[in-house]
Amino acid sequence: MSTMKLSVLQRLPQFYHWYAGEIGSRVEPALLPELSDKTDNDDSLIGLKLLSYPDRQAWEVMHKISQYLNGIGIENSIIENEGEPCLFINSQDEPIALCRLKNIGIAIADFIPVNPSF
Repeated sequence: MSTMKLSVLQRLPQFYHWYAGEIGSRVEPALLPELSDKTDNDDSLIGLKLLSYPDRQAWEVMHKISQYLNGIGIENSIIENEGEPCLFINSQDEPIALCRLKNIGIAIADFIPVNPSF
């Protein structure tokens, strides 16, 4: 990972869950965990997309990031979402995953809505 130039990941603005129970192959938008009537949010996912590389290279970089997260015990999947490779992880793993990614030099950009509501 240390040989990669600066990588910037952006958190997608919504939560996801596995589509029809197919873990690791397809996602769909989900309710915010606090709005869901489920007491168990094991199915809640966050998505991260890469902002700093062109298409083909983005897939390679995402695979390296995925391998790194797998190496520290964070399960993840790379799935095409809106034509781009996106990394999906369990929302419960978000704090540790983002912290570890920042520690190896990956910048995390916050999602800022076009029309923020103040």
